[in-house]
Amino acid sequence: MTSVPLISVSTCVMPHEVGNKCVQAVEKIFPDFHFPNPPGEEMFPINRNPIEMVCEGVSPDRFLELLGEQRILDTALDAMSLNLGRTGSNQKFNFATKFLISRQAAIRGKIAFVLENERTVGGVIEVFMESDDLVDWIEEATWHPGRTDVPRTVGDELSMRLDGAVTEWFDKKGRATIQTDE
Repeated sequence: MTSVPLISVSTCVMPHEVGNKCVQAVEKIFPDFHFPNPPGEEMFPINRNPIEMVCEGVSPDRFLELLGEQRILDTALDAMSLNLGRTGSNQKFNFATKFLISRQAAIRGKIAFVLENERTVGGVIEVFMESDDLVDWIEEATWHPGRTDVPRTVGDELSMRLDGAVTEWFDKKGRATIQTDE
């Protein structure tokens, strides 16, 4: 079993947003996210700048549980590994990744991955992970019984493309484009 990566979670509260609501959204996915004194509701005109709320050392347990409940483990494998790479030699860990999830979906206890070039209503939650065995951890954390028939790994030929487009498993005539051992 691989070790759980160091996970940092952040979200930016814009001047027109209520900090407590933003924290509640993050806590639905990462219950141990804590940020002291988030900005409250203010009367117009609001004169504060955006506030970045960050919490390091967050547990992935509820996040992983929701991925399984929503049956989006293959999507999670791809989305979590899109920005996966080696860190510089001065870093504590060898691998790191970051990905975004919708804060609007999170308030309902749902996970919706957001691509970096997408604009989304309601803001985003940024998740940053780093570990020496991050690739193995992502593969283990997103494993499900269907992988027995269709094995998946980080960066395989079935991975989601950088623009979010899916890799088709069937051609237009319904023939499988992937080969299994059967």
